[in-house]
Amino acid sequence: MNHSVSARSSIAARLAPIRSSVGRLSSWADQRTAFRHRLPIRARIALFGAAVVALTVLIFSVLVYVIVSRSLVSQQDNNLKQQGDYVWRLLESGRPFRLGGPSFPLVDLKNGSAPFVEIVPLVGQPLSTGTINDNVPILPDSVGKSATDRGQWIDVQVQDGPPLRAYVRAWSVPSASGYVLVAQTLSGVEGQLAGLRLLLLAGGLLSLVGAAAASWLVAGRALRPLDAMATTAEDIGRTQDLSRRLPETEPDDEVGRLQQSFNQMLRQLEDAYHRLQAALVAQRRFVADASHELRTPLTTIRGNVGLLLKRDDIKSDDRVAALNDIASESERMSRMVQDLLTLARADAGYHLEKAPIDLLPIIQEVSRQAQTLEPSRRIELLDGVPSPVYGNADAIKQLLWILIDNAFKHTHAGGRIQLRLDNGQRLARLVVFDDGPGIPKEDLERVFERFYQSDAARSGEGTGLGLAIARWIAREHGGQVTADNNPQGGAAFTVEFPVDSKVLAKS
Repeated sequence: MNHSVSARSSIAARLAPIRSSVGRLSSWADQRTAFRHRLPIRARIALFGAAVVALTVLIFSVLVYVIVSRSLVSQQDNNLKQQGDYVWRLLESGRPFRLGGPSFPLVDLKNGSAPFVEIVPLVGQPLSTGTINDNVPILPDSVGKSATDRGQWIDVQVQDGPPLRAYVRAWSVPSASGYVLVAQTLSGVEGQLAGLRLLLLAGGLLSLVGAAAASWLVAGRALRPLDAMATTAEDIGRTQDLSRRLPETEPDDEVGRLQQSFNQMLRQLEDAYHRLQAALVAQRRFVADASHELRTPLTTIRGNVGLLLKRDDIKSDDRVAALNDIASESERMSRMVQDLLTLARADAGYHLEKAPIDLLPIIQEVSRQAQTLEPSRRIELLDGVPSPVYGNADAIKQLLWILIDNAFKHTHAGGRIQLRLDNGQRLARLVVFDDGPGIPKEDLERVFERFYQSDAARSGEGTGLGLAIARWIAREHGGQVTADNNPQGGAAFTVEFPVDSKVLAKS
């Protein structure tokens, strides 16, 4: 175990200089190419495309140049070998032949690039079809030393002449011996290679320019939606118009998905903005209504307190009446503050704790207590069947008390309030009827607004928050509460709760 740890430490120590060098090289490269961060994305894409094409063309050009160069040299060597072996066979056979005829024409090495033949005997003057300034080329002594029976290729630099590529082979007959040389100037191959270099260079430059232009155009077309997004975002920031959208006409690629995401973000921002505006309007109205509603009990309390403090000769009955007014308004203000606290918690995202419960016992209990509290009004529970739901018992009791208390306020003494509980397959429906004056049609929805009280039914005793709390409780249970008019007269409030199928199955 220790040996393995020490071995890893040793390897890490040996690799540390390499990592340090790589880090320094990377830092150096980042410093030298820091300008790229100041270039626009389109220019960077164009430069990257041009660099890739340039690297590809460079590699391709080098490969082509190397292959063609080797091919030309190999072709030249083969031609020289064929001619050299042909002359060698003639010399070996002893057949007569003449240099300078149609088969072996004379060549001026300074002006021509055709191959020439030179026969160099060990004794005597050399014979050559090549000339330099009308003289036989003077070969260095190393050429004769390089001649072998099998022949080989060598590079030769003649006196006052161009460099040559030569094939040299020794020959020997009974009457003489020496070597034969077939050579050709390198100007022909060099000329072809120079043309190839010029062609590759011109093609590379054209490819580089074409790649940069194509990359610039393609990048511009690809980035056009992004530019449109930036322009739209700037216009939205300037005009605050969140209803604007990008045209989703692009294919389902990265840019198209980005457009869809951008539009989805705009839709969410617009919805959030509208909700925020509505919340601000509701908050202003809520604050204004709360201030208005709280001002009345505070004014009453202050007036009665001032009366009690300033007058010592107030009668006992007046004093009791003033204290009763103070107590009544204080209780009303306390209820209002409690209702405001409940709604504030609802606005802050407070959620009720729920558990499986049955609505029937809750309705029976509330009905009995309400009848005891208001014996002058008759409360009837029309139907009573088990209705299992998933909810909060205390909150549902509060909802029932809000609806029954609302019915109390709008039902005359001796009136009748009816409760009906229906248990369906999916919904449990609770309906509270009264025989009061009913609700105007234009107010059926507005009665659930905070601090709203119908002018036709305003009694001055409520705070205008009860039905708003009832709606919140119903929504917390996944249900809803609606208002309607009873065909027999009066109002009808209907509350629907989703039935808890698990509890129903167990029962």
